[in-house]
Amino acid sequence: MNNLNWNFLKKIVLSNKFLLILRIPFLLIIITSCEFHALYGENLYSNTVMNDLYNIHVVPLENRDGQLLHNELLTNLNPHGEYYKPRYNLLVSSILSEKQHTFRKDSLATRNTLIYTVTFSLNEKSTRLFTDTFNQMFSYDYELLEKHYSNISAVDDIHHRAAKTIADEIRNRLAVYFIRSNKMKKENLINETNR
Repeated sequence: MNNLNWNFLKKIVLSNKFLLILRIPFLLIIITSCEFHALYGENLYSNTVMNDLYNIHVVPLENRDGQLLHNELLTNLNPHGEYYKPRYNLLVSSILSEKQHTFRKDSLATRNTLIYTVTFSLNEKSTRLFTDTFNQMFSYDYELLEKHYSNISAVDDIHHRAAKTIADEIRNRLAVYFIRSNKMKKENLINETNR
């Protein structure tokens, strides 16, 4: 009987499931020790980060895609309206390129890829604080119909969704910047008081 139990325990210990069970707590310890925390959840952002995001004035962008992005950024950063005297200015520029991929027999495109190259910079008065660039790729399919309005509506929907996704990405990158900036300010303050 003891020999049977020993063999059973040896199989469990050497199995992959047992090793997986041991790895999970180890990974959790590693993740928490590096101060990892999600941007989303109950504690979305701290009050100081939210205050910093509310203090951003979004400089208006040109053309229709720029207007859509500007409106989404206003909604994301300042859901209750802009501050009277915002502390920061956000300058955004986006370049849109379109590639046609799939063609019908009559050479009309039926599948396009939109590529937005977005550059943004955060300024406080005349000082540039943060600059970032990223590419956002959107692929959409639509069938060209005889009624041109359907094609326009499909493309317009893609531009609206792209503006929302880009605005979310910019907000997340700004939040990460403010989180790191506030952390560095606290560390510098602690170091100065310890001297």
